[in-house]
Amino acid sequence: MKNSFLSGAVILMAANIISKVLGAVLKIPLTYIIHEEGMAVYNTAFNVYIMFLTFVVSGLPFAVQKLTAAAHAVGDAPRARTIVRLSNYILLITGLAGSLALWYGADFFALAMKEPRAVWAMRAISPAVLLVALGTAVKSGFQGRSDMVPTAVSQVIEAFIKLFAGYFLAVALVPLGTQLAAAGAAGGVTVGEAAATLMLCVWYLISFRGIRALRRGRREIMREIAELALPLFFISLVTSAAAVCDNSLIRASLLRAGLGEEQARFIYGAYTGYAMTVLNLPAGFLATLGISIIPVISGAAAVGDVKKIRSMAWRGIGLSAFCGIAAAAALAVAAELILHILFRNTYSAPMLRLAAPSVIFICVMQICGAILQSMGHIWRAFIGMAAAAGVKLLFSALLASRPEFNIYGAIIGTDAAYCLGMAVNLISVARVLRLQG
Repeated sequence: MKNSFLSGAVILMAANIISKVLGAVLKIPLTYIIHEEGMAVYNTAFNVYIMFLTFVVSGLPFAVQKLTAAAHAVGDAPRARTIVRLSNYILLITGLAGSLALWYGADFFALAMKEPRAVWAMRAISPAVLLVALGTAVKSGFQGRSDMVPTAVSQVIEAFIKLFAGYFLAVALVPLGTQLAAAGAAGGVTVGEAAATLMLCVWYLISFRGIRALRRGRREIMREIAELALPLFFISLVTSAAAVCDNSLIRASLLRAGLGEEQARFIYGAYTGYAMTVLNLPAGFLATLGISIIPVISGAAAVGDVKKIRSMAWRGIGLSAFCGIAAAAALAVAAELILHILFRNTYSAPMLRLAAPSVIFICVMQICGAILQSMGHIWRAFIGMAAAAGVKLLFSALLASRPEFNIYGAIIGTDAAYCLGMAVNLISVARVLRLQG
């Protein structure tokens, strides 16, 4: 179990490093092509796309991973394949609905995000919702048996294709204006997801060849999937809505702080396009620890191995904290150097330096949430996320609207929010492990 957790984490982390670096490589020339205003348009569309993805696939990846891990732990491969197949049917329907809703609702969401020029960028990225949904159950099925290689390969393929397609589409559409150039960059995401999903589906068919899905007991499996996925869907709905509200609040607060519309757009683009892009690199790398620990904890829980649950939980938390501290220190010390190397722009260095402690809090909070969910305590994990979301909204509304703080008020809120969320989740994990006997 220890080896599967560490090897899975290393594989996913390596893939994440490659894909994140490629994503940053895309944004480096992209910022020269569409500048801060175009980045604000692109990031607005991307944030709405992430919100739709959360609605469409939320709960299902974890449900598939947990249930297939339990099935493999007792040697029931046909049940694992049935779980993946039934989940794919669900995700086909929800993914198609999500893509259509984003395409036809682009005008509404662009206005809601106070960025009316993001309409075509949202439409360009809308097919990716369906494509990601189709590959999600397959990816989670592999993860459930602690096989992280297909996930890693799909991430790298998606990043490569997105890099080249997004760049060339953006360049081709620059003569038509920043709005359509940003839409071209968003279209690159769709092309990349199409390639990654195709690869995953082919790999799955080859890997599970000869293993037939169950014909009986499908209703019971659907009930188990629903029992895990529906609470997580509700939780994701709340947290995603809070994230959208936070983005909208930041934009509105910057205007209330006395900034002009163009200046507010510039600062918001610098914050999301530069500082948050760099901050999300280590946070994304270390999120793999949470993904890798789910099948290990779920499998141990399925066979009642309390000792291994405790051992792996504390090992995972300790490793996340250590890596988070190292990453935060690097960002704080080398903020200007990193931004200069990546973007030839150090304007966002103070933002990145102030936000650096969040990496520690996010990493520990994420792995604690994964541990709680793997042990069946989904609502305990929600408490930490809800506390963090509430504090973040409060700071974005009150502190970011003050002229002496503006965007830095939102960053302070980010640090405070994730620190609280981490503390709540750590307390919950300690209590749950103590109750294991």
